[in-house]
Amino acid sequence: MIMQIAWRQKSAPPAWFSRRNHSVAVALIFSALSSAALAADLPLNPDVTQTTISATICQTGWTRTVRPYVADMKRIKAEMLAAIGEPIERRNQYELDHKIPLALGGTVIDRRNLALQPIDEAHEKDAIEVCLSSLVCQGKIDLEDAQSAIWENWRMAGELCGAL
Repeated sequence: MIMQIAWRQKSAPPAWFSRRNHSVAVALIFSALSSAALAADLPLNPDVTQTTISATICQTGWTRTVRPYVADMKRIKAEMLAAIGEPIERRNQYELDHKIPLALGGTVIDRRNLALQPIDEAHEKDAIEVCLSSLVCQGKIDLEDAQSAIWENWRMAGELCGAL
């Protein structure tokens, strides 16, 4: 708005300005603001930040130190199956997935971070999780970007793996 007010005082907008540039700029600003707001609401492990990744998620075996008890996960999975009307006998058709994986600093047992995922899908997502974690640990993408991407749409987040 400030730029528009300044432009109204002139006869024409700056030469670099075009509707396309304006749309891109608005999209980038909106994306940055949404990502910041989104990151504040994501179910994240507070011990995992960009500055702590070398001592946490990038440390071989670290996720084993925070992984939830199997009994807790079985109980939650049974509750989620019942909630969607699936019999417990079909439990092997689903994985209880961390939407933001532990390897990217997702919370351990926050229900917002857990979802039933068909097994075939789970294997596909697991490969993307490994790739994103590797990219974060190599410094090719920021942790927050990987977390937001996988939270918003894990399939599209997988495109980051092919793009770099």
